[in-house]
Amino acid sequence: MKAHIDQLLSNQGEENWADIRRELGETMEAGCGIYRREYLMQATIDKITELKARYQNISIQDKGSVFNTDLLYAIEVGYGLEVAEAMVHSAIQRKESRGAHQRLDEGCTSRDDENYLKHTLAFYQAEHGPRIDYGDVKITKSQPQARLYGDAAEQANRDSADQQEEHAK
Repeated sequence: MKAHIDQLLSNQGEENWADIRRELGETMEAGCGIYRREYLMQATIDKITELKARYQNISIQDKGSVFNTDLLYAIEVGYGLEVAEAMVHSAIQRKESRGAHQRLDEGCTSRDDENYLKHTLAFYQAEHGPRIDYGDVKITKSQPQARLYGDAAEQANRDSADQQEEHAK
């Protein structure tokens, strides 16, 4: 970590970490918000690749060693780029909709438990995007079911109550 801090402090680049952070937030909102399309996620991957290259050219103005928020925020942006990259690579490979991950692409709008009832694992690779793998999910108590809202949720509640009443007889 000391070598990383020393490298950041010695950089004499032209880039500002705050600009990179702002652009990262904008690209993540545009391409990896709740509603997602493959081409927008790919554009976000491309933008993050650009931002990571630009991050190598940042300059820290405050060279002090006490309460150096300039350095702290620069470090956070660097790690934020890595987390964002893992998120969008994970999202683009998941050809389904689940929870807050809503794919609007053809064939991806429903949940796919057969292929994606799994934990996503992202492994850091310095020279490439993350390697994405999956781990099994162990269902212990509650079985997966569709998230329903509005009229559909009310109908499901009525159906469930009817089923419980049938079993009670």
